[in-house]
Amino acid sequence: MLDTAVIGAGMAGAAVAAQLERAGRDYMVLEAGPNRGREHIAADEDSAHLADPAQDPSFAPFLAQPGALYGPLSGYRRRVGGRSLYWRGICLRVEDDVLREWPVEVRRALLGTGDDPGLYARTEAALRTWCGGIQLTQARTATEQAMVKELAGLGYPAVPTPRAIRTLGQGRWEAYSPVADLPSERILTGHRVSAVRKRAGGGYSLVLDDGDGSTLDARHVVLCAGTVGNIELADGLLHGRSGEPRRYSLVDHVACGMLVVHSDGQHEAMESSVHAGFDAPSRSNLIVERQRHGEGVLLDAWTMGEQPPKATSTVLVGDATSIVLEPSARAALDAVRREQRNLLGELARRTGLTARFREEYVSFDEALAQAEARPGTAVVYDAGIGELDHESGGLALDGEHVDVSGQLREAPGVAVAGPCLFPRAGAANPSLTTLALAQYVVQRMH
Repeated sequence: MLDTAVIGAGMAGAAVAAQLERAGRDYMVLEAGPNRGREHIAADEDSAHLADPAQDPSFAPFLAQPGALYGPLSGYRRRVGGRSLYWRGICLRVEDDVLREWPVEVRRALLGTGDDPGLYARTEAALRTWCGGIQLTQARTATEQAMVKELAGLGYPAVPTPRAIRTLGQGRWEAYSPVADLPSERILTGHRVSAVRKRAGGGYSLVLDDGDGSTLDARHVVLCAGTVGNIELADGLLHGRSGEPRRYSLVDHVACGMLVVHSDGQHEAMESSVHAGFDAPSRSNLIVERQRHGEGVLLDAWTMGEQPPKATSTVLVGDATSIVLEPSARAALDAVRREQRNLLGELARRTGLTARFREEYVSFDEALAQAEARPGTAVVYDAGIGELDHESGGLALDGEHVDVSGQLREAPGVAVAGPCLFPRAGAANPSLTTLALAQYVVQRMH
């Protein structure tokens, strides 16, 4: 019997596997998709189009019947490396006031105590080493340096956006992925786990959706199948797939931005990104970016905020899985978006831009077409809930289903990893915290 089976080879699964590898444990990673290479897509000029899920053969929606929330382009990158090969390397910590609502033990592990620097600091140090010793907030272009000075002069606490990336020349770069150094013999591709079941003699059987009813037995299991996938696997293990649907909370991030096309500007081959600070009223991070756009330059200023606790979505798991958002939650989300638009409007005012705001939802592509038609005018766009690949919650640490160590309360030997563990998401991208929590969970596995 295998000692430890890790379900999923994405950011969480690969990070867990890397920790198991260092600990010398006997493990295998089961990945539903193929191995299409382990390079970040930005490292290859021919792969940039794969950032669009609709063009990516590895993309798989995680709902059989997508709705307005978590629509047809909300899903996973089903391949070795998963989303870790698609992220932009942005490394932000969950805000301190949000972490105060996390379990004390977890918060102390992340932030450190006394002589212990904590898992956040250790993870950031490891990422700096991977980057060649370069600080995560070091400017990568001359434009980035100039943007920091410009925004600081306008009153923003601006720094180059902290990113775990390595530049490769000619505008190309790659972001860190924990899958890069995993031994190939530790990864089983083409094995989708459809269920986890307790064995009468101890341990667990993983039911493989390979068409022949095959199974794999393991003493320990780590669920790293993404937030919705982990919820479904945990629910099936604890309750089966019959009866009334069970309810789990789910959050994504709330985001909107504004685009400006300057038809006669200049920019280096690599894009520039500046973190202009955290805005308390909207509870959002403000990121300002510039990049080449045809013969000119595109400015993209965007906000990313928390889907607040009173505005959580609900995952209904039973014979099928669906996601709903109650009217009161929609009203709370509208309030966040109004504050975000105020933040963008203030940025436009300080930078002397004319901004076009519309009440209705405006997609990025629609806003870009309008910005191209009106060079120098800022056009606001929206990202819908479920479009950011930041879904989290449902199996919160020290909550109903998972204990403070990351183990399922009613299934000893089954651990969980990834953003599904977040008791509250805050406004930060989840990847840095996912990497840190992978260490936390493995350290506490028996």
